[in-house]
Amino acid sequence: MKHAHAILVSLLATALAIGSAFAEGFGTPTLDGVVDGVYGSAEASDPAGDHWNNLKAMDMLNLYVCNDNNFWYFLFTVNENLSTTNWGKYLLYIDVTNDANGATSDAWGRKTKAADPHKPEYSLNTWVNAAPYGSEDTQFWVWNQGTTSWSMSGGADGAALSAGAVSGIEYKLARSRIGDPSTIWVEVWSTGETGNPPAQDTSNDPADDWNASNWDDTATVLVSTMVTRQSGGDTTPPTLEDAYIIESNRDTLIAVFSEPLDPTGAETPGNYTVTGVTVNGAKLYGDSSQVLLTLSADMGLGSCLTLEAVNVKDRALNTIVDNNTTNVHEFYLTQLLVRANMNLYLRTNSAAPDPDTVAIEGSISPLTWDPTCDDLLADPEGDSIYVGRFVFMHTCTDGVTDTVNLEYKFTHQCATWESIGNHVYTLDGTYAIDTLDIWWENLAPVDFTDKDIDVVFFVRHWNIQWDSDVDSIGVNGSQAPLNWDVPPTNRLKDDGVLPDSTADDGIFSARFTFPTGTLKNVDFKFLWKQLPDTLFNYECFEQSNRNVYLNDTLFSTTTPIVMDVFVWDYCSIVQGIGGRHVPATGSAELLHNVPNPFNPNTAIEFTLPADAFVDLSIYDVGGRLVRGLLRGNLAAGSYTGDRAVPWDGTDDEGRAVRSGVYFYRLKTNENETTRKMVLVR
Repeated sequence: MKHAHAILVSLLATALAIGSAFAEGFGTPTLDGVVDGVYGSAEASDPAGDHWNNLKAMDMLNLYVCNDNNFWYFLFTVNENLSTTNWGKYLLYIDVTNDANGATSDAWGRKTKAADPHKPEYSLNTWVNAAPYGSEDTQFWVWNQGTTSWSMSGGADGAALSAGAVSGIEYKLARSRIGDPSTIWVEVWSTGETGNPPAQDTSNDPADDWNASNWDDTATVLVSTMVTRQSGGDTTPPTLEDAYIIESNRDTLIAVFSEPLDPTGAETPGNYTVTGVTVNGAKLYGDSSQVLLTLSADMGLGSCLTLEAVNVKDRALNTIVDNNTTNVHEFYLTQLLVRANMNLYLRTNSAAPDPDTVAIEGSISPLTWDPTCDDLLADPEGDSIYVGRFVFMHTCTDGVTDTVNLEYKFTHQCATWESIGNHVYTLDGTYAIDTLDIWWENLAPVDFTDKDIDVVFFVRHWNIQWDSDVDSIGVNGSQAPLNWDVPPTNRLKDDGVLPDSTADDGIFSARFTFPTGTLKNVDFKFLWKQLPDTLFNYECFEQSNRNVYLNDTLFSTTTPIVMDVFVWDYCSIVQGIGGRHVPATGSAELLHNVPNPFNPNTAIEFTLPADAFVDLSIYDVGGRLVRGLLRGNLAAGSYTGDRAVPWDGTDDEGRAVRSGVYFYRLKTNENETTRKMVLVR
């Protein structure tokens, strides 16, 4: 779940006195986060600025409640512009039984409890951490008195967020989902992210409400604001709230309205217009506040489309207003062609004779994280390149498409996930069809060796002489034959037997063969044991590992990578592309790029102890030149911060390069040093 545990930071909506304020009204407000007249005055009010040490957007103000024939509507305001700060989590407690039965814990695991007599049976939880905000950012929880546990039952039936110095969050919730009682008791409180500031906010601050100063103690919440369900004639017309497609079908469209509709106007195809196609059929869908539209052809891709509804009536026969605003919804569709290159992984992880299955999981519909494996990819050519096409739909703003970040990951056999973090890809609404071509765990064939390669390691340790019975130095690493076992299985010697040239000179050496199919980037470190100590100790404690790049174009078992001599416990040196290592002492020093990983911009920092001719270039994992960034004479100094050399993720032709591992090499008259960086698009 993307919503982490957090520290409770404020509380809202205790009435000025226990009992109803009788301010609620009857009717259907526009679901936009703005207080409409139908709400009447606030059910509960909280003073501005009474929060505790709160540096975030958690200073809550007023709570409003109203209802129509089908829904409850709740709106609360916050003394901050949540549309820009994108911060905070909020919970609406609802008690419908007017007794001590109800939740004894919080569904999200906060240290809170509700006090008698109004313990809640329902909790509507929401979070504000990324635009756009909607009902997909809510969860509706139901308390089971018998099992004394919460269970989630979808989300709100609608949700909206308004912008402004004082912003509002508004929900609608079907009356039937809470049993449609004539009276309810409500409380809204807020909870922030993990860490500081540990702030709390309580309206009116009754002595027994929110009596914990931090999360070490349990806070008490009084669900004390009584609201009476109102009745009357519905005079509010319906509005067109949203639209969506099912899976990736472009010949159907579901229109979402603010309330259930009368079937006569709702099921008339001529009452709907969709850009570029004809509406052939219209049928009420779901709770009758949605209409399934059957289209004459597939909707277009890569540009803004418009759905317009006219002559549609709600059940009270109020007609939607034809104002080109509340009866119109703008959206765009873009198709993503996914090509998951899996053959390297399946080479050793196939499940023959059963067919292999590969699926993509993701954060944006039609992809999902749960259930796993509901979006399978196909391998029509039998080449272990699994393919799928998915259509994504998002809102246009005044005729302009936007971009949305998709987080995704591949699964194998509906059980094994990629071991790396989520991939991130930017969906661009101006593209009709975009292609995502990526390898399992970002590892392409070019990342692995195509032949056996020998590497000769040397390390100097000034304080010991080699004696197989006394001192021992090993090398551990990320790729076989190296490993991270302790004690090490791979030892170096200072005995004068090749590859060691001179016995007892403090330089230890060994030669190892890395087999075909080894990942070219190998991390390693030396470790040492001196008797009678029985433990091996790593060099460069809490510093990064050393690295060698297995360049199978230049090296093999007959032409090994012969490393220069490393100095024990000095690790600010990096293996070059060609397999040559150069100490950084007294010469140019290549620093880490910032940020890393990056998308798509980063900056490369280095220092020069003296004036030098400098060549700074980018290479791919195959050793091919991607981009020459800098070539010329530079004065001595530190090229960091504003003086760092930027790279925008393009090659020498100005083309954007794909996600993956790249190397940046700094070459001067004195030395050559290379570091690794990761581009994640």
